[in-house]
Amino acid sequence: MKTLLINPPMYDQRNYGKPFILPYGPPLGIAYLAANLEKSGFAVKAIDMFDFSWDMVRKTLEDERPDVVGITCLTEQRASPRETARLCKAVNKDCLVIAGGIHPTIMYEQTLQHWTVDVVVLGEGEETLRELIVCLEGNKPFGGVAGLAYKHAGTIIKTPMRNLVENLDHIPFPAYKYFDFDKYTRYEILDGVWNGKSLKKLRFVPIISTRGCVGNCQFCSTPSFWQRWRTRSTQNVVDEMEFLVKDFGCGFFNFADDIFTVNKTRVIDLCKEIIDRKLDVVWDCETRVNFIWEDMLDWMARAGCYCISFGVESASEAVIKAIRKKTTPEQIAQAFMLTKQSGMKTKMLLMVGNPGENDATINDTVKMIEGTRPDFVSVSEAMVFPGTELYTMAKQKGLVADDYWLTDRPAPYFTAEHTLEKLLEWSNTIMSANAGISGKWLRKLRNMLDATTGIRITAEGIDYRKKGRVVRLISWW
Repeated sequence: MKTLLINPPMYDQRNYGKPFILPYGPPLGIAYLAANLEKSGFAVKAIDMFDFSWDMVRKTLEDERPDVVGITCLTEQRASPRETARLCKAVNKDCLVIAGGIHPTIMYEQTLQHWTVDVVVLGEGEETLRELIVCLEGNKPFGGVAGLAYKHAGTIIKTPMRNLVENLDHIPFPAYKYFDFDKYTRYEILDGVWNGKSLKKLRFVPIISTRGCVGNCQFCSTPSFWQRWRTRSTQNVVDEMEFLVKDFGCGFFNFADDIFTVNKTRVIDLCKEIIDRKLDVVWDCETRVNFIWEDMLDWMARAGCYCISFGVESASEAVIKAIRKKTTPEQIAQAFMLTKQSGMKTKMLLMVGNPGENDATINDTVKMIEGTRPDFVSVSEAMVFPGTELYTMAKQKGLVADDYWLTDRPAPYFTAEHTLEKLLEWSNTIMSANAGISGKWLRKLRNMLDATTGIRITAEGIDYRKKGRVVRLISWW
């Protein structure tokens, strides 16, 4: 029995005014699943189809002739997994089609009812998928496999949730061999220089050292999927880094953890292990401002950490409280100051339009930017995703309903309190706060063009904005 694991083609959202964001690294989800199946001796292959046409997808399915296809699915990209599932059945109606990932996990009933999908793997998938394949190869019913939802005689059946993998070291390293690292080139941090070394020349790869998050932010669905925070051992993580350096020539690692620095001792031990093994690597990570310690930062810089991205969202106490971020403006200022003192770059990740946002709260964030001067700033407008408290709120306000996810549209913005135009205005205000004098003047000119014509020039293309809708006229990519 042959299993094919697919990361579907990127869904082009430019018609909805969203940027066409290319992946910056191999899809680790299906890479972990493939490695775990290989460990048990199953025939498996993983393919990243992010740049495939639909004709290429069909031909691949015809050439591979898999008995089982597993398709990963994110909410923003759900149109492509749905079409991939349809093509699987069109090529071979007897193929068992499995959907996994955060969107099918949360919306499993809708997925099974409206997609040509036979089974949904709920949450963490390594052991669930392995047991499912064991049952299929043994021609046994899989109703006893924990962590599944499936259709039987027209009824959707959900088995009990599976216990989480307690020792993440037992999961083999991702099956990187299936991916061409040179296809992933758009990670913005690679534009920098570290200790005289041009980062553009380094082969890049994401790596995960933890699963889950200790937070429970109003807008985030991570807790719904991973349930709680768990870690790999530092030895196991650095073993993987060393393997990627020696076998794949990797030099820049992005720790793609939702939150990297929860445990100071763990981070320092990992840094010491990198140094002891003399790994000449550069890396970055993401964390929160309330998990920062000066001695830890010193070790991170010594071990090659180039930049820390902080999930700040807002510098307003009112908004921080509303979204349950559990940080303070003082912690934000302290984290950026200490990180800069250690010699590392800083990136401030912000959102506008969360509940309670207004001109005054935006001004609080602007003042924080002007006071901390981060090296990079990223701003997004608050969006609504299933499995979040913000989604429940948006449904109550009539902003969205469950059948919205049957469309191809990207996740909606949270416009229950302010218009999309207002959110975009706030995003521009924040980005202008971190621009130099020339940058501010260019933004002023762009804003004048936007205000008088509705046309806005961005890094992704030229948009036309009218009555809350954004249409992409020209794309650079």
